[in-house]
Amino acid sequence: MDLLPFDLSELPRPVYLVGGWVRDRLLQRPLSRRHDFDWVLPINAMATAQAIARRHRAGFVVLDPERQIARLVFSTTTVDMATQMGDSLAADLARRDFCMNAIALVFPENSAVPHTFDPHNGQSDLRQQCIRMVHPDNLIDDPLRLLRAYRQAAQLNFTLDPATHAHLRNHGLKLGAIAADRVRAELFALLTAPLGPQWLLAAIGDGVLEAWLPTPALNGHRLRQMTGAIAQIEHYAPALKHYFDQLLTSDRPARWILHLTALVHHATTLDPLALSRTEQRWVMTLLRHFPQLQSALISPTIRAQYELFTIVGELTPALITLALADGCPWTQLQPWLDIWCDPANPIAHPPTLVTGHDLKAALNLKNSPKIGALLSAIRLAQAEGLVTDTASAIAYAQSQYNTNDP
Repeated sequence: MDLLPFDLSELPRPVYLVGGWVRDRLLQRPLSRRHDFDWVLPINAMATAQAIARRHRAGFVVLDPERQIARLVFSTTTVDMATQMGDSLAADLARRDFCMNAIALVFPENSAVPHTFDPHNGQSDLRQQCIRMVHPDNLIDDPLRLLRAYRQAAQLNFTLDPATHAHLRNHGLKLGAIAADRVRAELFALLTAPLGPQWLLAAIGDGVLEAWLPTPALNGHRLRQMTGAIAQIEHYAPALKHYFDQLLTSDRPARWILHLTALVHHATTLDPLALSRTEQRWVMTLLRHFPQLQSALISPTIRAQYELFTIVGELTPALITLALADGCPWTQLQPWLDIWCDPANPIAHPPTLVTGHDLKAALNLKNSPKIGALLSAIRLAQAEGLVTDTASAIAYAQSQYNTNDP
């Protein structure tokens, strides 16, 4: 227990370690950067957690006052403490979702050596790499567990026990009763798993997400290709890994929203998930301008390229990635990415040669929409190589103004 951010003696005995940490150690999975511990105490979990938080100046969050569940937040560790449900550890574990998660490491009163308590034969499931429900009612008590089965299958590369799988299919619509933030968090964890797209599509095919992502509105093929498309773009332009990893919210990166965007035909399909404003802007911009990119690929004029780069801006690599996942040829997309990745290319990144004030002074103009039109015409002329410096920009503006065709 070297990773525990406080001494084990600070916990009353007996005490039980449960959940993912126990499962992952039995599977000998590599440790993640952040460690999560789930402790069950026979009594007084909330008071114990609060005392430890004060002693170690850790963050303290009450997760469920009725069930006496609290969370301690340390720099690299999260510790959840819950009061035992029922009159015994066995009764508590009988309420868990899956047998592989219903295994406890017991720290008894009179021994420093813990032992494993596995009343539902979860270790056998771990060996067989199978997800099996503890009891059907447990999944209905919290329908988010229906989706969690697919998420953990994606994370662990496990299969679903046939009876469990049938139960998921039969009760999938109950997921519609869960709050959007909980479903969104579970979807995020699912889609960021190595096999996430595959298992998300399995959940969709089983009807588990029908209340959130109606099947007729989805594009499964594009989602299947998105992980590979991102990998191809990153391999070609390694600097873009930071682009895909940029956080659009406090904890959700761009690559996650790209997968969601790939899944849908219309941005409104994702409205029930209550995405952040930034995420919504990404989805709407990419889906709205994807047809424009498809058309421009057929006849890639400088004007078409400039106009699309101007409208899409920083989302250009994401739009190119979406097009690649959709099946647009890489040979057609590569030149667009090359242009955007070159900060000196005037098609995607025209430098400012003149301002509106410059034009007003040089052409003796008053404030009017014509100034904006002239500036746009100058930037297009830069992209086409007709304008290269301030003098030529003003001369070009003068010619456009004189012909009344800015």
